[in-house]
Amino acid sequence: MKDPPPPGEPPAIRTKEQGAAALMSLPELQAWSALIEKNSNGKAHGGLLEYDPVPRKLNGKNYWQFSFVENSAESALRWESFLVSSSDDEILVEDASSDEVISLARWRREKHPSKRTSIDSSN
Repeated sequence: MKDPPPPGEPPAIRTKEQGAAALMSLPELQAWSALIEKNSNGKAHGGLLEYDPVPRKLNGKNYWQFSFVENSAESALRWESFLVSSSDDEILVEDASSDEVISLARWRREKHPSKRTSIDSSN
């Protein structure tokens, strides 16, 4: 018989792979991937890198940690970093300019990711 999770530890209902798939299904990341492929004539691709295999704990929840990168033969350039909840469908964004974690809605409202065209186009 398997032991129940420790008290206060939310059960993982979303695997790391499911979290990555949810993240890559965001319209912004799909658009960025297409843009990277187009601008590089297929030499670079958009993708996710897990930047820490240990889930980050924030406000009592565990989050998978991913960065969206522009991946080429020479390097992987980070565009944005995300926290994907393992216990529900929440996705947060790490705001590098303010060093805070913000909601997806706030990121869309304040950072206008749909208008972004390159690694250094952040607002």
